[in-house]
Amino acid sequence: MAITQKDTRIDLRIENSQKDFLMYAASLLKMKLSAFVLDCALKEAEALVASKVHFPLPANQWKLFCEALDKPAREIPQLKKLFQGPTGFDE
Repeated sequence: MAITQKDTRIDLRIENSQKDFLMYAASLLKMKLSAFVLDCALKEAEALVASKVHFPLPANQWKLFCEALDKPAREIPQLKKLFQGPTGFDE
């Protein structure tokens, strides 16, 4: 297994009882505390992001959703004009 060098830290201030509890949980999985906390945080983050990106739809709504995505974009003259002019990044 390749070991990658980590270059960023996250510091947390927690109560002793919270640290003890996390250390106990990590020990049950024979993991170091930092690896356990990182693993749990990443799993929670992945679940949260997935819940915002993936969504179930009934078959009829899925069909309507796909049809809406397949329609050609409608032209909005004001938006077209906005993107043709200078931007705040132009000098």
